[in-house]
Amino acid sequence: MFEDSMSGDFKHLSDFEKKAVRHKVLSHINDILHSMGHDINEYKLILEKIRASETAKEAKDVHFEKNIIVSEQDLLLSKRLNVQQLRAYNTIIDRVFSGKQGAFFINGPGGTGKTFLYRALLATIQPQRFIALATATSGVAASILPGGRTAHSRFKMPIDIDDNFCCNTSKQSSLARLIRDAKLIVWDEASMEKKYMIEALDALLRDIMDNDTMFGGKVVIFGGDFRQTLPVVRNGKKEDFIHESLLYSEIWNKLEKLCLSENMRARTDPSFCEYLLRIGNGTKRTNCEDKIEIPDSFVIPFTTEAESLDALFSVTYPDLHAFSPDSSMIASRVIVTTKNDF
Repeated sequence: MFEDSMSGDFKHLSDFEKKAVRHKVLSHINDILHSMGHDINEYKLILEKIRASETAKEAKDVHFEKNIIVSEQDLLLSKRLNVQQLRAYNTIIDRVFSGKQGAFFINGPGGTGKTFLYRALLATIQPQRFIALATATSGVAASILPGGRTAHSRFKMPIDIDDNFCCNTSKQSSLARLIRDAKLIVWDEASMEKKYMIEALDALLRDIMDNDTMFGGKVVIFGGDFRQTLPVVRNGKKEDFIHESLLYSEIWNKLEKLCLSENMRARTDPSFCEYLLRIGNGTKRTNCEDKIEIPDSFVIPFTTEAESLDALFSVTYPDLHAFSPDSSMIASRVIVTTKNDF
C-alpha cells in the first residue's frame, strides 16, 4: 500500500529497476530495526528474506555508537555538577581512562540528578569516538540518554527470565564487538529490573571478555531509586517485589555505591524534599488505615471544574506567562501521554 511513497527517495537517487529499489527500501527498514535489536524477518510481512551479513551489522553498529551526536548543552554538563555529582563523575572517569575495572551503583532519590550525571559522563566519552553503551530498564528512561536503548534490546535478553537463563550471544557477533570496545556501560533504572537480568549481564560480559572478574572487567554503572517502582512480579506481594530486586542479588554487596542526596529538582522547597524522603524511607507517620495523609497545603480546593483547573495550572506553572510568546519553548517541554478514555 505504501511502497511507492516509501521508495520515492530511492527512485529519485538511482536508476535501479523496481525490484532493486524495493530491496533497497526493505534493507533500509531492516537497518532501522537492527538498531533497535530486531529484524524485519521477525514480522513475516514480506515473502522474501532480507539478510544482512554479520560483518555489515557489526560495522553499522560500531559506526552508529562512535558517531552519536552530543548536544552543546550536554558538553557543558560536567561544569555544572554539584559536589556529590562531581565526586561520582571523577571516580568513574578515572576508572574509564585508567583501564581499571569498576562496577558502580548510583543511589539517590528522584530529583537528585542521576540522569544529569549519566549524560555528563556520556558527553565526556562519546565525542572522543569511544563507545559508551547507554541503556535503561524502561523505554522512557532510555529515550533521554544519547544513543539510549532498553537493556533488553541492547543485550538481546528476553523480558521474562529466571535464574536458569543463560545468554547465548556469539563471541563473533556485532554485540560482542560492541561490548569489547565499550569504555563504559550505563544501565539506568536498574532498581526496576529483576536481579536475574543483572546477573545475566554479568555472565555475558565475563564470557565475551574471557575475564572472570565481575562484569568481565568492564566499567559498568547501574542507577536507580528503590523507593520508587520495584520489579514487577505477577500476583506478587511487597516481599516478592523486594526479593526479586537487585538488593537480593550476590552482586549488590560487590557494587561500589555512589550516593546523591541533594534534590536539584526541588531545591527551592526543602520542606517538600524532606516530606518526599520521609515517605520513601518509610518514616512518614500514617493514619489508622495505614495511609499517608496529604497536607492541606498541597491540596487545591475544588470550586468549579474550570476555576480549579486554572488554579492547578497557576500553582504548577507559576511563570507560564513568561514563556507564552515563545511557542517553541513550550513545545520543547511537552510530554505527550495517553488518556484513560475509551
